Amino acid sequence: MGYFVNHFQLFLLIMVRLNAMIVIAPFFSSDVIPYRLKAILSFLISLVLFPLVTSKEFTAMPGNMGEYGLLIFGNVAIGLYIGFLVSIVFSAFQLAGQFFAVQIGFGINEVIDPMAQVSVPLIGQLKNLVGILVFLAINGHHMMLTAISRSFDLAPLISFHKAAAGGLLNYLVYSFSGMFVVALKISLPVVATVFMLEVAMGVLAKAAPQMNIMMLGFPFKIMVAFTVLLLTAPLIVRIMQVSLERSFRFLSNVLVHWPT
Repeated sequence: MGYFVNHFQLFLLIMVRLNAMIVIAPFFSSDVIPYRLKAILSFLISLVLFPLVTSKEFTAMPGNMGEYGLLIFGNVAIGLYIGFLVSIVFSAFQLAGQFFAVQIGFGINEVIDPMAQVSVPLIGQLKNLVGILVFLAINGHHMMLTAISRSFDLAPLISFHKAAAGGLLNYLVYSFSGMFVVALKISLPVVATVFMLEVAMGVLAKAAPQMNIMMLGFPFKIMVAFTVLLLTAPLIVRIMQVSLERSFRFLSNVLVHWPT
């Protein structure tokens, strides 16, 4: 007990970083999980990490509240950064649904996403739920906790200087560009099929102007889009799995080259 009391400041930093990750990370940040359960989970995981972290060499804790407040701010930034880099992938899943939801007339059909508490297209919500299942299937929640554990070795503190901020900004820009690439890969089969169908309907409208192609083609587009979506479901799941695995490898690379 005395050892825990003497190192309580370090325990608080561990729990702050873990809480920051839970606030924004996929699955952990869901409002479906009660806040009390999140707090208990964070406390218990911090207790497990505490002896592992304190067994390594650490510099002495600062003796004033100002410097310790900066340490807390730095650990919050690390936790948020780790969770945010992975949550970008799930934004790509929702964006993929947005790409072709508008094409088939489902853009107006929106539901509340329980994970992010925002309105998203119905197809985007479907992609997000499939992404969560893939995330759990590849033990993504374990990988997130492993990343937090490794971060205490690779990123003990954050340096608030211009070069560090520029390096972290480059990682963010790369992540956002990758989000659009993943979204395009997932939505491309449906978007390309619907586009060719629109071209065919335009030609048909010219050939038979007396037919109401718009009203006839609307249910046909929905049927074709969902058929293509069903046929390409294994491919979409594979793309999601590869994207999540790459995001964790990218996260490991970020931690290794974390600016100190």
